[in-house]
Amino acid sequence: MLKIRKEQYEELGKISLKSFEDSMVEHIKEFFPEQYEIMGEPVVRSLIRYGVERAENYDFITQRDVCLYINTMIMLGGNFDTDLQLPWTADILKAESITDSVARIDALCEKTLEYLDRVAGTNEGYYKRALLNVRQVPVAEFSQSVTGDVELRVISQLQKIWPNKYEDMGDRTVRRLIRHALESAKEYNITSDRGIMVYTGLMFMLGGGFDKDPQFPWATSVLNDESITKEPVKVDRLYKEAMAFLEKCLSPKSKAEG
Repeated sequence: MLKIRKEQYEELGKISLKSFEDSMVEHIKEFFPEQYEIMGEPVVRSLIRYGVERAENYDFITQRDVCLYINTMIMLGGNFDTDLQLPWTADILKAESITDSVARIDALCEKTLEYLDRVAGTNEGYYKRALLNVRQVPVAEFSQSVTGDVELRVISQLQKIWPNKYEDMGDRTVRRLIRHALESAKEYNITSDRGIMVYTGLMFMLGGGFDKDPQFPWATSVLNDESITKEPVKVDRLYKEAMAFLEKCLSPKSKAEG
């Protein structure tokens, strides 16, 4: 009888994962061409590996299920399953009434498309308008200190940036997002009004877990750069990287070619 040692099993697993990763790269290149151009292949591969790990938490192990999970990550953010802006994702993923993984991932995808129709709009019209609106946010006017009224000021700006998403979330959830952003930003020693505006704005636009999302390595790099010891410098760097990313989103093909 043919015997396969543990090391061989592990090697076979690596081969299978590498094959899936390669196929997913081509899949993303075909179905999410703009995102592929913006991220580049190394980042795309990091995202795929991250997606495989997170999908396993919900017993998604077939290629189809994992592929759809990664698709959803691209559309909603890499940590959409824990994003308080999207409570319905956790409701579906953890629903005891849905015992079949295929039914669960299909329900998630259906709900995601419905959500994007409302929030992003036809041909992402609302989303693209939101990207343009970000340019108009008077970030420089926000204080480098803590004034106490930052929540109201941030709410006002979020409403202007992406009114469709704000309305879909509702005032209560937006306020929860801002409070969560305050706590999350503290982990990176960001506490000023200006820093909170930038940090919350990125959560609102990119997803609640943008700081750990492999799709946004520039954010993770800045936030974890121990050589940046002064908060204003860190916030300025984060804002600069965010605006550069925004420009790529508005014109990905031209940026890639240039």
